[in-house]
Amino acid sequence: MRIRAEYRVGAELKFLANLDLLHLFERALRRSGLPFALSEGFNPHVRLSLGTVLPVGLWGEREYLDLELTRPVAEDEFMGLLNDALPPPVQVKQCRELEAGDPSLMKVVNAASYIFATRVSGELLVRLAEEWLGASQLVVKSRGKKRDVPKDLRPGLHKIAVNDCHNFAIMEMWVSTGDPLNIRYDELTSLWEAGGCSKEMLVDIFRSGNYVKEGDRFLTPLEKVR
Repeated sequence: MRIRAEYRVGAELKFLANLDLLHLFERALRRSGLPFALSEGFNPHVRLSLGTVLPVGLWGEREYLDLELTRPVAEDEFMGLLNDALPPPVQVKQCRELEAGDPSLMKVVNAASYIFATRVSGELLVRLAEEWLGASQLVVKSRGKKRDVPKDLRPGLHKIAVNDCHNFAIMEMWVSTGDPLNIRYDELTSLWEAGGCSKEMLVDIFRSGNYVKEGDRFLTPLEKVR
C-alpha cells in the first residue's frame, strides 16, 4: 500500500534541514508502530519521500509525503498513530491511498505558493502586484546552482493575491517549481527588495502550499489522487 499525506511544519522547526526532517519522520514512524516498508540491500531505509524540499528558514502549511506500507491501514488510524509519534510542530492533516499507477510527488508537483507577511500597506502591495504581473520581464540574480546569473522570474510568476490586515498586509505568490523554471523564495525576496521593500519590512515568509498546475487550475497533490 502507498499512501500520500499532507502535513504541516510549524515555525518552531523552520531552521530544520530537509535531511533532518526526513530523519524526524523516520524516527516517528518507528515509534508509531505503523507497518512501513523498507528498501532492500545492505543498508535498508524507509520507503518515504518528502517531495519538494522545504527551504531552510521557512515553515510550511501544506507539505506532502509519500510512504509505502507493507499492509493496508485505514486513513484515520494512519494519521492518529503518526501524529501521536510526531512532535507538536509537525502534524499530518489528511491522507489518501495511492493506486499503483499514481506518479510520485516529484513527478507531479510543479508549483508552490509563498506568503509574505509585511509591515507595508496593502495599497503598496496591490501596486507591486499589478506592476509585476504586468511586466514583460522580472530579472533577478539566481540563487540556485547558477548563482548570480540573471534569471527572469516572470514566466513562472502565475498569480498574486493581497490581503490587508489590521497591523500588516499579506501577499501570496504562486510560482513554478522544478523544470523548466524553478523559482526560489529567496529570489522572490530579491524581487521585493528591487521593488523598494527592505527585509526589515518582512514580518514572516512561509510556504503556504504545493500544487499540480494544470492550465489555470492549482490542484493539491491529494486532489490529483484518483
